[in-house]
Amino acid sequence: MWNRISKILDHEMKVSEFLGALILIGIPYGIVGIIWTLTHTSHLSDIDNPVDQVISFLGSIVCWPVLTFSNVTMT
Repeated sequence: MWNRISKILDHEMKVSEFLGALILIGIPYGIVGIIWTLTHTSHLSDIDNPVDQVISFLGSIVCWPVLTFSNVTMT
């Protein structure tokens, strides 16, 4: 078993392969984050400053896994 893990970890990746893997992971993460944020926008109405609303909206897209488990609104 350790040989398999060592073999996987010893695999060398090119920068383009690494970026491709990040993109393949990032696209679904971002889509789910946007959908979650669009369905949970009640906290944005309490914020008066439009810049703070944008930052809170973008922050909730990035932090959606934490927000789903802790039920925290970012203000």
